[in-house]
Amino acid sequence: MDRTDQPTLPRYLAVARDIEADIRAGRLTDGERLPSERDMARDRQISRTTARLAIQQLTQRGLLEAQVGRGTFVRSGAIQQVLTTLTGFSEEMERQGRETASIVIEAATRVAEPEIAIALGLAQGVLVHRLTRVRLVDGAPVAIEISEIDAAVTPGFFDGADFSRQSTYAFLRERFGIVPTSAEQTLEAAAAEGETAHRLGLPEGAPILRLTRLTRDADGRAFEFVRSLYRGDAFNMKVHLTLEHPSQ
Repeated sequence: MDRTDQPTLPRYLAVARDIEADIRAGRLTDGERLPSERDMARDRQISRTTARLAIQQLTQRGLLEAQVGRGTFVRSGAIQQVLTTLTGFSEEMERQGRETASIVIEAATRVAEPEIAIALGLAQGVLVHRLTRVRLVDGAPVAIEISEIDAAVTPGFFDGADFSRQSTYAFLRERFGIVPTSAEQTLEAAAAEGETAHRLGLPEGAPILRLTRLTRDADGRAFEFVRSLYRGDAFNMKVHLTLEHPSQ
């Protein structure tokens, strides 16, 4: 039977909540196949539409994975990063129901390095705010993020901010009215070495993902350059593709 006991929740969200609870408690394990929509509807005494919506909800959050021709499987350990949607790390993890925090390694205003100045379209010697954080998800270190932000458009960026808890993008919108609107990203495979391996709790040579992003505001002006290093065993990068010129 359906174990939900909160009628104020939409039915499919209540079912999704129960499935998530089973995953978190280990009653459903990583890689385990879920019942079909028909079987789930029968076992929980719900409609197939409700079962489908519950599965879609958990799939979008990265807790389940649909495999064509095989079914739907538990993916409890994977953090899904959707590369076609521009969101901050904290906002994306919140959407997936994860608890986030950060360890701030560096928060300083400094002269932009040449490659950063070029990326942001700044003159040599111009100042940027550098924010380096180890990102924690559910208490575990999963990424290192180095953000370089144009200081000319964000004066007093560090004043009164707590970036161990605060979303950078939310802070930019609230304090400076800067809305991240578009970005150019690159992603490549790499190996963890030295301080990177230590901070992420990885052995030397473990696989990591290196992502760089140049972020622009609503006027198309570049204001942020980010370099991120992700644990290769913790992330699943998802991209939505469409056919540019479909055949007639």
